[in-house]
Amino acid sequence: MALPPPSALLGIDRYLGWYPGQSEAVSRSLDWYHSPSRFIGLSIPTGSGKTVIALILSRLSGARTVILTATKGLQSQYLIDTQPLGGVLVMGQNNFPCPLVPGLTADDGPCHDGLPCAVKESCLYRIQLVRAQQSQLVITNYAYWLAQTNFSQGLGDTDLIVCDEAHMAFGAMEGYLTIFLSKLDIEPMGIQFPESAGQWGVWRSWADVSKPIAQENVSNIESDIKVRRSQNQQVPNHISRAYRSAKSVQARLDRLSSVGEDWVIQKTHHGYRFVPKWVDNYSSHLFQDVPKVVLMSAILSHRTADYLGVPPDEDRSWIEMDSYFPPENTPIWHVPTARINYRTDDYGEAIWVSRIDQIIQRRMDRKGIVFTVSYDRARLLLSRSRFKNIMITHSTGDVVQVVDKFKRMPAPAVLVSPTVTTGWDFPADTTGVRYLVAGKLPYPDTRDVVTKARHEEDKDWTSYMAMETMVQELGRATRSSTDRVECLIVDDNWKWFYWKYKDFSPRWFQERVLGSLESVPDPLV
Repeated sequence: MALPPPSALLGIDRYLGWYPGQSEAVSRSLDWYHSPSRFIGLSIPTGSGKTVIALILSRLSGARTVILTATKGLQSQYLIDTQPLGGVLVMGQNNFPCPLVPGLTADDGPCHDGLPCAVKESCLYRIQLVRAQQSQLVITNYAYWLAQTNFSQGLGDTDLIVCDEAHMAFGAMEGYLTIFLSKLDIEPMGIQFPESAGQWGVWRSWADVSKPIAQENVSNIESDIKVRRSQNQQVPNHISRAYRSAKSVQARLDRLSSVGEDWVIQKTHHGYRFVPKWVDNYSSHLFQDVPKVVLMSAILSHRTADYLGVPPDEDRSWIEMDSYFPPENTPIWHVPTARINYRTDDYGEAIWVSRIDQIIQRRMDRKGIVFTVSYDRARLLLSRSRFKNIMITHSTGDVVQVVDKFKRMPAPAVLVSPTVTTGWDFPADTTGVRYLVAGKLPYPDTRDVVTKARHEEDKDWTSYMAMETMVQELGRATRSSTDRVECLIVDDNWKWFYWKYKDFSPRWFQERVLGSLESVPDPLV
């Protein structure tokens, strides 16, 4: 039976028609909601209306729903889309002013010192939190959800959570679980780092011994604060800061001592960072006891769900939609060049630069992006290319400004970037970007101790990460069915990599991979 249009199902004057395959995805999602299965993965290509699918599922099921996002941009877009449906956005305290002390944000307010707040009813943070707890539809981000549900009062009983941008949930979980201890925090409390800091057991024992010291510091400062309050004295800022720091250190030591498996130990300039190798054992922190969980992304794969700790088989349903964007509008070709890695010699680099120049030379009527993976390789290209006069690149601090400038530039123009992958869009119809060049397989740096530790336990981890980034790179400019963008890969490692790891990519991406050419193809018209 054909479903009514989305506007009728949602009761709003928007979303008047269905995208191809969208109504079927809604029907199958509703079937899943009423099935015993707890989890469902929705692999939904860009432009196929995943937001509408989530909203209709929430509306027709009657479920109290929390939608999680990883980026502020998508969070804001969801607020716009859900306001006619009563959607409420909830954000962290650092986004709101303290109503009691001008100049402070709510997360630095005196209430965190245990001081009763006489004006808490006018606290904008508390107002939006109460609204969210009473709302049927809540929008927030992974970081806030994890903190609020695990360390605070939560957001109320939830029937359904929608994890949008689910491919970024692993990073959100890692950030939430990671513990950082600085000598600037612990030394004023009389705590020193252990001399032998290489073994995880040493750190657990050290945390057990250090916890009472931290507790004593907290108690002493609390006593000082109580005395000052009893004498109607204002608590100086340095004492407030010391109190919050001591409580934070105490909480981190508690968490560190309770970790039951070996984590990765990272030495930093000021202290140590403790990072879980994997997050699947902590999936309950994300999913809580919510009975129905949706994972949704344009690049979702079963491996993504595995790494998040989603049970396989009968507890996991799956819907993978085909893209209705014509595959011929986004051909992905490998152009033989050289194997590009840290062993590539000067001759190989010269061939690499020459091949990219050949691509640009035949496309001077349009704009393109070259993804270099590293800043060193970006500098190499700019120093040797014959077309450096039309190239623009960025540093770590000016990405937004350079991207905005590039979007306004007329053709010919080339953005050379290691980083504009997730979260950046260059629609061909509006920016003039008509070709993308993947200059290297985007493998993560295994010199990083966390990446190295994960790779040692799971040889597929770095390849999974590389494929995820590659799919993101080659989808940056195709944002509608009319965008025509050619994708050219100039790293010969692609030939073996793709056929070995193609299952890490979504089906719509695989449909666009056409193999290898003998030379640079004619421009896509």
